[in-house]
Amino acid sequence: MNNFVQPLSDEFKNIFFIEGEQNARYPYSHSFLIENYLIDTGISNKRVKKLKRLFQINHVLLSHWHEDHISGNGLLKGAEFYCHKDDKPAIEDIEKMFPYYNVQNTTAGEEFRKLLEIFGIENTHIDKTFEDNEIINIGEHLKLKVIHTPGHTAGHCGFYEIKTQIAFLGDIDLTRFPYYANIDSNLIDFEDSIEKLKDLDIKIVLTGHRDPIEGQDNIKEELDNFKSIILKRDERILENLSEKIPINAIDLKHKNLIYKRYNYENFEVISELVMIKKHFDKFIINGLIEPKENGFVLS
Repeated sequence: MNNFVQPLSDEFKNIFFIEGEQNARYPYSHSFLIENYLIDTGISNKRVKKLKRLFQINHVLLSHWHEDHISGNGLLKGAEFYCHKDDKPAIEDIEKMFPYYNVQNTTAGEEFRKLLEIFGIENTHIDKTFEDNEIINIGEHLKLKVIHTPGHTAGHCGFYEIKTQIAFLGDIDLTRFPYYANIDSNLIDFEDSIEKLKDLDIKIVLTGHRDPIEGQDNIKEELDNFKSIILKRDERILENLSEKIPINAIDLKHKNLIYKRYNYENFEVISELVMIKKHFDKFIINGLIEPKENGFVLS
């Protein structure tokens, strides 16, 4: 067995954590394999090819549309592909990713197109869509429950295997960087999704970009820590607003309120601005800011 394929259950020998290339640092991600069902394909094309030699993969469940989770789709053409209906458009037509990221007709968009070409990311036909709480029966004993967790993307989903209490949370990834920088992101939904996951009894949690985490208390603490990063961003952004001077999100550009530093400046400056706008949307709904002239002031 290759060392990137790690068994997760003593009772069930067909459940594996599949480690992404470079420990799943972008543009790679981790995957979860249950019998012949693979969740996400961003482990790297080289590892997808190895995985195909080790296992028969007949079904691919996609947690969401982001490129680092679907990059190996084209190598699994014989499989059936599934996703949530709200993420189907960008998976079936990757040109939609450009306006979703707000990078159309920009230098960042040109760089992003090169990345898609380098990794061979292509349109993927979705054979079936799944819904929140849908149960996917796998073999005789395993039942995979779909957990719709919007916010990161509109159709983002996690998956919970009921028998083993193993969950794959996709990009509710429990890293130090919650991401919600596309037009279909929603910050209130993101926070609600985190809270929703805390109600599950999870023994082992897998995510797109961290090693497995064990223990219900540890997992709930990690979910709280993940949400707290969003709340700290709230505070930083609110500190830059005024009760008198109208301010828009664009006025906070280049202030590093989300990114501590820009490693891919063309893309990340745009991403940061989109995320700041998501905080503004949340502040408006929660009554923390109100419109004034051409901007917003603290309520």
